[in-house]
Amino acid sequence: MKTDRNAPCPCGSGLKYKKCHGNPLAPAPAPAVPVVAASSAAILMPERVFAQALEHHTGGELVQAAALYQDLLLAHPRNPDVLHNLGLVLFQQGDFDAALEQIQRAISFAPARLEFIASRAALKVSRGEHAEAVADYERVGGALDGDALHNYSVALGRLGRTQAALAVCRQRIAQAPADARAHGQLGNLLTDAGQFEAAERAYREALRLRADDSATHSNMLLMLNYSEHLDAAALLREHRAYGEQHGGIWHSLPPLHANERTVSRRLRIGFLSPDFGEHPVGYLFEPLLANLDQSRFEPLLYATRQRNDALSHRLRATGAAWRECHALSDAELVGLLRRDRVDVLIDLAGHTAGNRLAAMARGAAPVQISYLGYPTTTGLAAIGHRFSDALIDPPGSDAGTEQTLHLTGGMFRYAPPPEAPEVSPPPLLNDGRATFGCYCNFSKVTAGTLALWAQVLKATPASRLLLKAAALADADTAAGLLSRLAALGVAAERVQLLGWTGYAEHLADYARIDVMLDTSPFNLAGNTCEALWMGVPVVSLRGARPAARMGASLLTAAGRPEWVAEDENQFVQVACQLVKDAKALAALRVGQRQALRASSLLDGASLARQIEDHCQRLFAAWAAQAQPLAAQARGVLHVGCGSPEAGKLPAYFDASIWRELRLDIDKQVAPDFVASTTDMHVVPASSMQALYSSHNVEHLYVSEVPKALGEFLRVLEPGGFALITVPDLKAAAERVLRDEQELPMYQSPAGPINALDMIYGYAPFVEGGNAFMIHKTGFTCRSLAQALTQAGFERVVVRSHGFALWAVAFKPAAGDGQRP
Repeated sequence: MKTDRNAPCPCGSGLKYKKCHGNPLAPAPAPAVPVVAASSAAILMPERVFAQALEHHTGGELVQAAALYQDLLLAHPRNPDVLHNLGLVLFQQGDFDAALEQIQRAISFAPARLEFIASRAALKVSRGEHAEAVADYERVGGALDGDALHNYSVALGRLGRTQAALAVCRQRIAQAPADARAHGQLGNLLTDAGQFEAAERAYREALRLRADDSATHSNMLLMLNYSEHLDAAALLREHRAYGEQHGGIWHSLPPLHANERTVSRRLRIGFLSPDFGEHPVGYLFEPLLANLDQSRFEPLLYATRQRNDALSHRLRATGAAWRECHALSDAELVGLLRRDRVDVLIDLAGHTAGNRLAAMARGAAPVQISYLGYPTTTGLAAIGHRFSDALIDPPGSDAGTEQTLHLTGGMFRYAPPPEAPEVSPPPLLNDGRATFGCYCNFSKVTAGTLALWAQVLKATPASRLLLKAAALADADTAAGLLSRLAALGVAAERVQLLGWTGYAEHLADYARIDVMLDTSPFNLAGNTCEALWMGVPVVSLRGARPAARMGASLLTAAGRPEWVAEDENQFVQVACQLVKDAKALAALRVGQRQALRASSLLDGASLARQIEDHCQRLFAAWAAQAQPLAAQARGVLHVGCGSPEAGKLPAYFDASIWRELRLDIDKQVAPDFVASTTDMHVVPASSMQALYSSHNVEHLYVSEVPKALGEFLRVLEPGGFALITVPDLKAAAERVLRDEQELPMYQSPAGPINALDMIYGYAPFVEGGNAFMIHKTGFTCRSLAQALTQAGFERVVVRSHGFALWAVAFKPAAGDGQRP
C-alpha cells in the first residue's frame, strides 16, 4: 500500500511524505571500485530496491527495510536518501548513535535537504540534546509541520522556554485541531507554567480524541497531584478511572507464568524505570540496589530511557543485569520480562514521565509492586502492592487499588552523591539577613505555596527568596512569578530567580540559601535530601494527601520531625526560628551530615532487608496458589493468523507455556489448519485451551457471527477461553456524530485509520481489490458480550481499549452444562 505523498511522513520527521523518505532515489555517483558484495538488483535496479525497502519501512517491517537499505549502500555509499532512511530505521529501532551517524552522513552529502535536518532534530530530542535540536528546527524554519512541530515544542519546553513552546504547540493545533498528541503537549506545557485548570482542559481534549493514550492520562494524573482544587477522595477516583480505562482485559485472563515455583531459590527482582541516572528517583533508588543481597536476589534493571552519566555507571557497576528498553513497545517489553522470568517486578515511575504502566497492566510478572517515583496509587488492578510508610499512607486510610506495604523508617533512603561539595556556612552568617529558597519543579509552586512563602518573608522583613527551576529560564514565566509575588507583598528586589544548572553546580548552589521552604500540596523529595546533605534545613507543611506528606516522612527519617509543621502558622514559626540565630544555624549545618549518617534516611541496609522480606513472602504466596505448569504446552488456536510472523500473538501467550496452532482460509500462509471461521471442522472438538481472534469477526455477515462463535466454543476444551478483538463501533460512531469521520483516529502499521475505516473496512485495502477486508457487521461492548453469551460462553468480560473491543469469554467447565 502506498502512502499519500502529501500526508505526514511516517518516519516522524514532521515533513510531508513526498519531501521526506518518499523521495525517489536520486542518482548517485558510481563507486570508484565496483563493490561485489552488493546484490545485482541494488547495482542495476536501485529504484526498484529502494521502493521495496520503502514499502517494508512504511509497513513497520524494519529489519527487512534495513537489510535492503544496507544493500543499496554497498552499491551507492554516497546516496543521501538511502543514508537518511537507514538512519530513520535505526532511530525507530532505538540505536540512536548509529542512527545519528547515518543521518549526519546524509546531511554531509546533501546539506540543503531540510527534511534531513528535521530528522536529526527529532533524534536529538530523543537523546535529550534539546539545545541542538532547537537549533536544527530553527534552521528548518517554515517547512516544519506535524511531528516536527511537536518535537520542536517539546525541546523548547525542556529548555525552560515555556512561552515559545506554547506558541509552537498552538501552531500545531491550529494546523491539526484533531491531533491528540498536540493537545497532550499543550497540557504538559500549561502544567509547567502552573496553569492547572487550563492544563486539565487540554488533557481531557487529548483524551477525548485518543481515549487509549495512557501516557497523556498519566500526565493528567500527575498534574492533578499538583492542583490544590482536588481533595484526596477525588484524586483517588481519578486514579481508579485510569485503571478502568487502561487496565484492559488482561487481568481477566488466567494468571499464567512460567516462573519456577521453588521459593528457596535465588529470586529475580526486576526494577522498571526511566530514571536510572542523575534524577531524584535514581539517587533514592541507589541505596536499595547497593544493599540488596545478591546471593539471594538477582536484580535486573529495565531502563526505559537511555542515560549515560555518573550515577547510571554506578548502578551498572553493582552487577545488576541492565536491559535497555526505551525502544520496546509495551508488548515487546512484556515479552522480555516474561522471557527473563522476572519473579517480582517493581515499578519506580508510577504516573511520572516515561512510565510503562501499560505494560504492567498486562501482568508481566507474578508479583507486581509500585514504589518510590510516585506518591499515590497507580489505579491498576494488575499491580497488587505498593511500598509506602505510615506517615504518607496512615494505617486504615484508603490508599487506592494496591495493598499498602508499610516500610519501617520511612519509604525513602538517600545515597549522598560522591561529587557533592563540602558544606558551606549559611549566608546569614556573613550577610546578616536570611535567604530562604526552593529548588524544584516549577509546577509545584502553586498559589498556596507562594502565599505561604510570602507569610515567611513578611515575618522576616529583611529576608530574601531565591527560587531555582528550569521554567524560570523563560523571561515571561519569571516576570509572571515576580508579578504574583508582588501581589502578595513581596517586592521584586527581595527575589532572585535562577534557571536549572548542571548537577555539580546545582549542589554548590545550596550554599546560597539558609533554609529550604517545601512546596505544597506536592512536597519535594530528592531536592529535600540534597538540601539536607548540603547542611540546609527544610521546613515542610504536612497535608491531607500522600504527596503532601512526603516531607514529613523524609524529615522524620532524617531525625528532624521538629521541622514538620501541622499548619501554616507553625510553618512560619519554624522557618523564622531557624534563622533567628546565625551561629546556631552555622553549627547545625556543620553537624548535619554526621546526624544524617546516623539516621534512617541513610540506612539503605534496613530498607533492603524489608523489601527482600516482602518480595520473598509475596512470591511464596503466589507460588502456593499458582496453577501448576502442564507437562505439555497448552494449545492456542490463532484464528485468521495471516503470514507466520513473530509478535502477532499477545505477549500473554508465553511460548514456554503455549503452543501456537494457526488457522487461516488462505493456504498460501501455510497455516496448520485451512478453514473459515464459520466452519472449523478440521479442528477437533475440545482440543484447544485457548483461542485468539484479532479483527476477524467484523468481516462476517450478521447471520454468520453465531456460527463462528459456536465454532470458537466447540474447539475449546471445558474451562478454556477465547480472546477476541474487534473494532469499537461506538467509538467510531461518536466520531461520526461530531462530523470527524474522516480525521485519523490512530496510526496503524498500514496507515492512519479513521472512523469510516473502522465501520466499513480499511479503504486503501478495499479499494485495492481486497473485498474480504470489507466490514459486514460491528459491535459495542454490550452487543459483543450478548453474542458471546448467546453462543454458550460464560464469564464474559468486554473492555474498550485503543478504539477496539477486547473480550475474554470462557467455555463452561465440565459438568456445567456446556454444549458438545
